[in-house]
Amino acid sequence: MTSKKRPQNLFAKAPIVRLQGQPVLLFTEQQGTLLQALEAKKVKIFSECRNGFCGACKTRVISGKVSYLNEPLAELKHDECLPCCCVPTEDLELDLSPEGAAVVTYACQSNQNKTSLAKPKQTQNVASDTRTQKQAVFEDS
Repeated sequence: MTSKKRPQNLFAKAPIVRLQGQPVLLFTEQQGTLLQALEAKKVKIFSECRNGFCGACKTRVISGKVSYLNEPLAELKHDECLPCCCVPTEDLELDLSPEGAAVVTYACQSNQNKTSLAKPKQTQNVASDTRTQKQAVFEDS
């Protein structure tokens, strides 16, 4: 699923990127990385380093292949990619909603504090009250 160079065929078909079956963008080299292209389409993806070091933007690939602009240091499973440092080499479907990240609440075991973090969504069904919470998180950012 990984290689290190951008596709060089000038007449190759531009990959279509789908999020849970819904076409979101036609990827071109001018868009930079997959993360930059998705952000330009207002898809929210949690990211930190933007260089493949931290793995914060790790996203499950349902189908398709990507090529890495620089070798990621974050550990990946065979069906995952780091949008911050890759480009699609063929049509690509990601397990991420077209709206982007979902709000996930984690409980801290040491002091019982709770925090909400934006993280790529891993399920297809999102309740309407979750969308409201998600929108509030990104509107406050």
